[in-house]
Parts: sequence; structure tokens; C-alpha cells
Amino acid sequence: MSLITKKNILFQATNIIKQYFPPFAIEILKNIKYDFLNIYRIYKYNLSFVEKKEPKQIIKNLYQTTQKIFSPARKTILFYPNFPYHRASIYQLCLALGYHVTQNPQSKFDAAIYWKRYATFFPENPILSSFIAENKTVINDRCQDISKSYIDEVFLNVFGYCISVDPLKYTGKCVAKSDLNARHDGKIIDCPISSKQSKVVYQKLIENEIEPGKLVEFRVPIFKQTIPLVYTYLKNISNAEQRFLGYPNLISVEITEASQIFTSKEIDNILEFCSQIGLDYGELDILKDKQDNKIYIIDANNTPSSTLLLEPVIMSAEKCLLSYEERASAIDKLIKAFQAEILNTNNSDRSSLSNKILERI
Repeated sequence: MSLITKKNILFQATNIIKQYFPPFAIEILKNIKYDFLNIYRIYKYNLSFVEKKEPKQIIKNLYQTTQKIFSPARKTILFYPNFPYHRASIYQLCLALGYHVTQNPQSKFDAAIYWKRYATFFPENPILSSFIAENKTVINDRCQDISKSYIDEVFLNVFGYCISVDPLKYTGKCVAKSDLNARHDGKIIDCPISSKQSKVVYQKLIENEIEPGKLVEFRVPIFKQTIPLVYTYLKNISNAEQRFLGYPNLISVEITEASQIFTSKEIDNILEFCSQIGLDYGELDILKDKQDNKIYIIDANNTPSSTLLLEPVIMSAEKCLLSYEERASAIDKLIKAFQAEILNTNNSDRSSLSNKILERI
């Protein structure tokens, strides 16, 4: 769509609002923090939680969503320097909550997030640093390096063991992959080798297959010192290359509590690891080796996405790997952690009058 067409649509929409909306409603609209695309996505995302598309349920959902957008308690989240991809997990939470999101550092905001998609290194940002000096909330400002080599260095310091191997001396199969973030280029090689490649890490091949052609991985959301849930991924690996692909190979996803997967000591170490790399918010990829029964953090992502899990904004909810109930439960747990740990608030922002109105619908 061209810029001229967009301006024409906006001009026509403005005229319609002026023609049909009463003056007091126009004044209310002027004071709302919004943009049309974000408002559209908020309504579409929240409607995706209505499983049975009956008029009564749709009206109730639209009322609740409108209430979020008009709420005096509505938050503004600044993503900087990049605006979040629509599949970003935390963007989905903002949609569910009806929050305003912006990339403009001049805007008033309740929390800022250092957001630079597909990056590996995050040098100090002067604008975000100025916010910190003003005692404003800035998320992941200390998370400056998520390279595989640094992750393993910190992992060794916290857990006392690591996944790295010396491919010149190690005997057996190992994984060679880029030291950079989001490359998904892992290969299984035979060691020892004659020479190392630059910007490549060499890691122990984790034995996490539960049966031939299927393996289990854990995706762990982090909100400061809270792990609200764990996604247990069952992945298809009919060939060696598929082991290192992401969402396309998912067979199923199960939502569990961290205590059902990890020991209390492992949970403490996971949170300490995140503290040491400066990860206030993000998601970890964790594997468990069935031979030594140890867990290994193989990746830390500070701009995680929710493809096939939480995001029916650009695809039908039926294609999500989680059911309506599972997705709603996951969103609820993630929202509670987001609000408690990041925003220092809670999820009860509706008035008693609004609750009474909803009860009558």
C-alpha cells in the first residue's frame, strides 16, 4: 500500500469519526495513546481467545478489550532501538493487555526494553542509559552479549560444568555452530579435527532423544527472578540437519511448571545464570542429557518469538500448537510474571462497576 493511499484512508476515517461521533467521544479519542495498526491487532488478538464465535461472547470480548484500551491504568512500553516483530512473545503480551507500544524515545513510557532483533552483541545505548540515570525502568540494559561462547563461559561459572569441547582433542561426535545469535546452522561432526574455524563454537552432542527421530527440548521464559512456565518441545529429527531447526520441526508442545522439569538447585542456577548475563527478560533453550542427567543452557534469547504458540494475529488460532485453553493459561501466567517482575503491578485493573456490567452480558 502506497503512502498516498494510507493518507487517503486515514483522511476518510478522520472525516467519518468527525461526522458520526459526538464531540465528547472525539475528545476522549484524542487523549488515547494509540495507533490504528496496534489497535487493530489488540482487538484481533483478544478476539482469538473466543473459542465459540457466538454474538454474546464476541460482544463481551470486545467490551473487555475496549475497556483495556480506555483504562486509566493502561501502560506504554517503549521498545528501542527496534520495534518488535509481531511474533515477539512480549509484544503478544502487550496486545493481550491492550497496552500502547512505541519506538519513540520521546514518548512517556512505563518501561523501556532494549530491543535489537537478531543481534548478538548489545553495546551500551546512550538514550537508554539516560533513562537509567533518571531512574526509569529499562529492561535488558545489562544484557550485552548472548554469543554461544559467552553463554557457555557464564554457564560454567554458575553450574560448574559446560558443554564446550576442544575439537582438536575430543574424540567422538560434537556439534559445530556459529557463535552468533539466531543462525540455526549447527552441524554434527566427527572429532578430532585438524583445525578450528573462526567464529564457530564446538559443543558436546547432547543425547536428548526419547525415541528414534524424536527429541525433547525445553524453552524457558524468564522474567527477572521468575520462571512462569516451561514449554516442553517434542521435535522431529528425521535427519541430522533438522535437529538444529526451530519451530518448523515441532510435533507438539506441553506447558509445565519449572518445578516439574528442574530441581530446585537447577532453578536457582538458571536464575543466577540469567542474572550474570544481565537477562531481565527473555527465553532460554535448555537440553537435558539422558546419559549424565545434567541440563545444559545452549541459547539465551532476549528478543524471543512465539511462532505457532501464542500468535494468531497473522494466522488462524487453529494452526497454533497450543489449544485455546492452553494458550489462555500460558498468556495468563506470562502476563502475571510480566506485570509483577517488570512493571511492579498486577492484572486487576478493572473496576467493580465494569465487572457488574460484564456479569449482565
